[in-house]
Amino acid sequence: MIPDLLAPASRAAVAAFAHDRALLAFDFDGTLAPIVEDPARAAMRPDTRALLRVAALLYPCVVVSGRSRADLAPRLEGIPLVAWVGNHGAEAGFGPVDRSPRSAVLAWRGALAARLGAMPGVEVEDKGLSLAVHYRRAPDPVAAERDIRAATLELPGARVFGGHCVVNAVPGDAPTKGDAIAELLERSGCRTALYVGDDTTDEDAFRAPGVMGVRIGEGAGSAAAYRLASQEGIDELLRLLVEERSRLDGQRARAESLARAVRSSREA
Repeated sequence: MIPDLLAPASRAAVAAFAHDRALLAFDFDGTLAPIVEDPARAAMRPDTRALLRVAALLYPCVVVSGRSRADLAPRLEGIPLVAWVGNHGAEAGFGPVDRSPRSAVLAWRGALAARLGAMPGVEVEDKGLSLAVHYRRAPDPVAAERDIRAATLELPGARVFGGHCVVNAVPGDAPTKGDAIAELLERSGCRTALYVGDDTTDEDAFRAPGVMGVRIGEGAGSAAAYRLASQEGIDELLRLLVEERSRLDGQRARAESLARAVRSSREA
């Protein structure tokens, strides 16, 4: 089994990373924010938001998500991120965005509406440069996933992959999360990145050069080097990263003060 990054035996790895010229990178849903019934209501816990904000003052931090950048922006408001990247890596948080696949995505949306429009509990979400077909509310999720995959696999030029009660379709030649992390490493001048994610599309980032991947969950078959047992572990990981970097910067008291404040807010 992949080692747990929060286990005592892994503390040296966290310290070594914190002492390096390092980039912190995170998926959003299922990583920074818990998975919820209605994706529109997804949000970070107050503790997570507070810890991420402090981490972003100590490290260059980025979020790389399947959501569109416009969707991500209000969910990340007030956090001094270097960048946030949408559409599974296709919508960069830096430089010009290639919008040329938009016409193909529009055609896909029409084809899926005709094919899946009558299926109860199935929703096609258009994210501009990709589509997400949600089936969490379908009466028979197994049958819904089967039919959705059959329909999306017929979309010309699409790369199709699953997620948490969702099937995604993105242009086959679009940048992946791994491509986005590689570009962010180069632009930031960092030597290494810690990337935390929970889903199939995050495996592209785990395999990128210079990345220490952390998979949320069991992680069987993952390319990640470490895992967190559950999404709730993201708070403790952020706390450790803040403490280690603050100790390096001679600001241990600041980190301990933050930890006390977060604990107090949780207990209130």
